Amino acid sequence: MTNRQFIDEMARSLNTDADELQMQVDDFVDVLLSGLKGGNTLTIKGFGTFESKQKAERRMYNPTTKTFSVIPAKQTVAFKMGTALKEKINS
Repeated sequence: MTNRQFIDEMARSLNTDADELQMQVDDFVDVLLSGLKGGNTLTIKGFGTFESKQKAERRMYNPTTKTFSVIPAKQTVAFKMGTALKEKINS
């Protein structure tokens, strides 16, 4: 499902304008990202938990060139499904 299909389906379901809903979804994503950027965790009941994690610097071996290279540390996001979402997907 593309973003446009998702927005159109939600707009039909909520009986609202698709462009207005797109702005609300964009605002939600902005708030989510700004919260995760600060190292916080966001839990949406019944859906899941978004958590900001720091990946450590590591060395990688390239067998083609037979050299090691360093992959720098970086910030990443982990998602853990909530119980209700797991049940819906697995049923």
